[in-house]
Amino acid sequence: MLVLTNDEVARLLSMEECIAALEPMYRDYANGRALLSPRVDNIAPTSHPGGYYGFKHMGGTWPAQRIQALRINSDILTPPLVAGKPRRVKAPMADGRWVGLVLLFSTDTGALLAMFPDGVMQRMRVGAASGLGLKHLARENASTLALIGTGWQAGAQLMAARAVRRFKEVRVYSPRAESRAAFAAQHKDVKTVDSIEACVAGADVILAATSSMVRVIEPKWLKPGMHIGCIKSQEIDGEVLDRCDRVFVHNRQQAKQFNNVMPGTPNVKEEHEEGWWKDPARSGRYPDLGELLAGKAPARQSEKEITCFANNVGTGLQFAAAGAAVLRKAREMSIGTELPDDWFTEDVHP
Repeated sequence: MLVLTNDEVARLLSMEECIAALEPMYRDYANGRALLSPRVDNIAPTSHPGGYYGFKHMGGTWPAQRIQALRINSDILTPPLVAGKPRRVKAPMADGRWVGLVLLFSTDTGALLAMFPDGVMQRMRVGAASGLGLKHLARENASTLALIGTGWQAGAQLMAARAVRRFKEVRVYSPRAESRAAFAAQHKDVKTVDSIEACVAGADVILAATSSMVRVIEPKWLKPGMHIGCIKSQEIDGEVLDRCDRVFVHNRQQAKQFNNVMPGTPNVKEEHEEGWWKDPARSGRYPDLGELLAGKAPARQSEKEITCFANNVGTGLQFAAAGAAVLRKAREMSIGTELPDDWFTEDVHP
């Protein structure tokens, strides 16, 4: 059984490789050749002041790669206000670290093949999904990108966008000037702006990559020919969707993660928020990314259409696809630490 670190996963998986790994998986899923287990969040009280406990899990089976993935997270979650808007933030443990794991299993033998932290792959698979939406929906001549957000996920959105289009200008905005400056220092040819209106003005593509629990893209910003994308359902709303000519979600079979909230759990108002993703009449009518890539739903039909890819919820299949690519390359390059298989098996029948 192979153990990898986040640093090793980063060495093994470029954004281009992640996009290439995910694209055929979505087609297989749309054609009934892959399975996923919906994301589930168990929410319960915690002794951490102002927070609550969350246990998240999701799985995916992709027979073409003979792989089953399971992604799990054990977190203390807090809902702080940033610039007057609520966020969903994971509090680190005392050592400044978090708990998130990906397990890969063989569909041929049932064996546990690999285990690694989820952080780097989580970031890459979210970016890759947005990149595929942009690749198949944005205008070919899109040249100006507006990026809302400067965090961990925003960097992946930028990498993915640049992997599928040649942008002449990239503008970025977030509420904190120091965050904008740090982001620009990490990424080449990025222009920081001090207002969100200046960021989106005249943009061909708007991508939101925040931890906000409320809308960050305004309907009035949408212009003919534009493509927009988000990494959370809450970053857009029904008004925004109604302004779009063509909307795709990441997965419409699980339009929003299933939250099991223990009664009496404090500080979880946002877990009960209503939105377009909880309205089957709305969320269920939008085709998903797999249907787009498999040709079962039409992409952009004109240069004037406004298109949207709402990355509404993650899936375990993304970890199966990216994980299979990482595992194959790790074996080829002899990267990682091998542990005895019998540490993870048993000699009794469960």
